[in-house]
Amino acid sequence: MLKFFNFTMVLFLVFSCTLSAEQENRLNKQLSKYVKSYNENNTLEYAGLSHPAVVRYYTSLGDSEFIQHFSNETGENSVNLYNPLFREMKSQGDWIERKYTIYKETRDDSDKNYEIYAISSDAGNNWFFLTQEDYFLQKIPLKHRLFSK
Repeated sequence: MLKFFNFTMVLFLVFSCTLSAEQENRLNKQLSKYVKSYNENNTLEYAGLSHPAVVRYYTSLGDSEFIQHFSNETGENSVNLYNPLFREMKSQGDWIERKYTIYKETRDDSDKNYEIYAISSDAGNNWFFLTQEDYFLQKIPLKHRLFSK
């Protein structure tokens, strides 16, 4: 009986930490738009796909801070993001967080892996994104931060 209970709990934990095909599809579409808007320096779309708490925070700092944060450098200082790889998912009720490692390519810095976070507050229907800096910036109020540094 105890073995059956343990097996049932393991199955529950495995399946409770997965997304449905529809949720996964929505997330993948939004993630693709997020990376594309960043790489193409589409500031408005990039800000629109960023978590609303991040947008509110940088809006409160003024126009120049907002533009600086949501604009990708062009020319020799440009940065491009490639190949997001899913690393881990955590959830608490309808709040779902996913951590991705993404390849960050710059001209003046060595290429490196970088983390971005996808967050849904409505059980995977809508997804918004945060950079690793914004995710851990305590001045940005998030309902939950399920990952630690």
